[in-house]
Amino acid sequence: MGKDTHRIKLVSLNVELDRHLDRVIPFLLKENPDAVCLQEVYEKDMPKFRDALQMAGDFEPASVLDVRIENGALVRDAELAKKGPHGVAFFTRLPVKAGGVEYYFGDPKKVPRHSVCYNRFLLWRRLEKDGTLFTLGTTHFTWTPDGAVSEEQRQDIQALLKILRQFPDIVFCGDFNAPRGGEIWSAIAARYTDNIPAHYATSIDPNLHRKKGLQHMVDGLFSTPHYACRETRLQCGVSDHCAVIGVIERVE
Repeated sequence: MGKDTHRIKLVSLNVELDRHLDRVIPFLLKENPDAVCLQEVYEKDMPKFRDALQMAGDFEPASVLDVRIENGALVRDAELAKKGPHGVAFFTRLPVKAGGVEYYFGDPKKVPRHSVCYNRFLLWRRLEKDGTLFTLGTTHFTWTPDGAVSEEQRQDIQALLKILRQFPDIVFCGDFNAPRGGEIWSAIAARYTDNIPAHYATSIDPNLHRKKGLQHMVDGLFSTPHYACRETRLQCGVSDHCAVIGVIERVE
C-alpha cells in the first residue's frame, strides 16, 4: 500500500448560509478533498453540494433563522425564515463505517427559530480508506459577541469535552466562536492538539465578513495523538470565515 493510504484531505468551512455559494463550490472542487465539513449551511442547498461535489452528504439542523442584523440590532425577517433550517453538514466520497450526532445543547427533536439560539452538537463519521480508519467530527460552537467568553460557553465546553472523551481517536473541526488564546479554545487545546499553524492570527475573512478587521482565530482543527495534520493552511476569499484545509495522516 502507498503512503497516501494513511492520509485523507479535509476541508472545514463556515459558508455563511447561501451568501457565497458562487465562491464556495468552485473552491471545494479545486481543492478536491476526501471529506468536507460545513457550518451554517442551508438544508435547501444540500442537493446542490451533493451534485457539485459528487459526494454523499449528511445534514443536521441547528435553527431556522427568522432575524437579520440591521444597524447592529436584530430585526425579525419572515422572508428569511422561509429559507428553512441551516446547520452542519458532512460530505465524503469515502465509505462510512459508523457515525452519529451527539448533542451538547438543544433538542434533536426540535429546531429553534432564532439566530443566536441554535442546537449545538458534534456530527461525526468514521471513514475508511484502503483499510485505514479515520474518525472525523465537526461542530458549530456557542456564539458570543466579539469573542467574549460566557457562562453558556463554559457549560457547553464541558458537555462537548465529555462527548469527545467517548472517542479514543478523533480529528474534529469547525467554527468554535471562541478565539485562540481565550478560555474556551485553551480548554480544548489542553486536551487535544491544536493544528492551526501559529503564524495565523485570524480566521475571519478581512473582506467578506460584515465586521472588518476582526483578529479572532475561531476556526479550529484539533486531534488526538493518533493523527498528524499535515500541510494545514487557511484560505480566505471563500466566505466570511476562512476555510481550514489539512491532510490528515493516521500515525497510530
